[in-house]
Parts: sequence; C-alpha cells; structure tokens
Amino acid sequence: MNILLGLTLAGLLFAGSAAADLTLNGRSTVMSMNMPSTSQERIYLKKSWLRRDQLERGKAYTFIYDLHSHEISALDHSQRQVQVYEMNALGNTPEARASHKDLKLELEPTGQRRTLGTWNCLEYTLNAGMPAELGPEHVILQLSGRVSLAKNTREQKELQPFFKAMDSPDFLVGIPAFSKNSPAQTRAIGEVLRRLFNQGMVCGIDVELRYQGGGRMAELARRMGTHLDLVYDSTSNEPVPDEYFATPPGYQEVRR
Repeated sequence: MNILLGLTLAGLLFAGSAAADLTLNGRSTVMSMNMPSTSQERIYLKKSWLRRDQLERGKAYTFIYDLHSHEISALDHSQRQVQVYEMNALGNTPEARASHKDLKLELEPTGQRRTLGTWNCLEYTLNAGMPAELGPEHVILQLSGRVSLAKNTREQKELQPFFKAMDSPDFLVGIPAFSKNSPAQTRAIGEVLRRLFNQGMVCGIDVELRYQGGGRMAELARRMGTHLDLVYDSTSNEPVPDEYFATPPGYQEVRR
C-alpha cells in the first residue's frame, strides 16, 4: 500500500509541460492491515518529468516519471538497482476504463483553510464510491475523508494542457507489478485524482478506503481498511537540475 500511495503522490502533481519548476516537501502515512508506515516525501517537477523521493525506515527510494517516453523508473538506492515500467499498462485495461463512468464523487467545503507557500488551500470532505470485485463477490469500494485544494493558482493554469490529457479513461499512472495486488483500489484512486485535477492543486489528502458488501470477503476487508494521509509542508519554484531525472551511473537496470 505504500507503493499505492506513491502512485497517488505522482498522480496528484504529475505535469506534462510545466513552464516553471516546482518542488514540494511533505510527509505521508499509510495504515494498512492495522500496521502504520510513515515516510518523508519530496516531489520535483520540471518539463515533462516528475521525481518523487521517499525515505522510509532508513531506506531511500526514487520514482522518476517521464511523460515523453511513457516510462516510470523505480530506483532502490540501497540495492543500486532501477526497474523500468510502461506507464499506461494498467490504465489501458477494460477494468480501468470502466471506472471512468462508474465512480461517483462528492466534494463539500468544510470552511477550513490553510496556506502553502502562495497557495490558499481550501478543505473539502470527499466521498466516492465505485463498483468492484473482491474475489467472487461484487462490492462497492468507498473512499471517504478530506482533501485540500488550491484553486486558480499560477501552477494550475500552466499545467492545464496536461490535466486535460489526464482527464481521460485511457490515462492512469500505474506500475502493474505493484498495482496488480490491489487493482480496484488503484483504479479508484486514479479516477478520484482525475476528478480532482480540474478542481485545483492538491495540498493534502486524508482518506480511508473500505469495501461495502454482504459477503464474507467484504466483511473481512472491512475490518482491515486502508488509511492514506499525505500533507505537503512547503513549496519552492527554484530551478531543478535536469540531472535529477536521470538514473545515477552504476545502477543495474531491469525492464518490466
């Protein structure tokens, strides 16, 4: 599930042709199977690239997204290894495309707000539901919680061409080797993100994922809900070097 949160972070901010560089610093927590996992996060945006650095339990990981090559590079710095994946493999499945029309999303303002650099972030309650399959059972995957959005920012205007491309059932940032373990959750999060992109830049998200249904598997999954919490603390528009988006020399490459 921490990998799933990584896809969420990338989906929140991934840009195709940004006019300005952007760096965000934050922290994330995942509660899955009643076990918490906390990590530090840093996001870099430049041109058609996004880089996400994660420090978790003393180990460093990097994910580099390249829109032009349609590839994701997952770097394990302790192993000095990089695995390369096709970006849209999961999004081009019939199941992912179906979620585009089946997911229902509701946002209601809470009146709470905070600032993130020059952004004015407004808080909303989020409730979403999407039909899914859990083994032989037909269930509803529900996402509920809060999201903070900054509307009418300069960054949002600059990234509109890419957000428009992402507002399509054919686009979903995903790594199949990771996402196949929870494809319904991955598709639901991807579709929620597509709906949020046109609303504003995401300052933070705090949601719980649960299954609703009358079967035994739904009841078991309901007892082990997943909680995703992401907060960005600071932003910067300082130039980001191109070499941040290249694989360091000496890393062994594995293609998937």
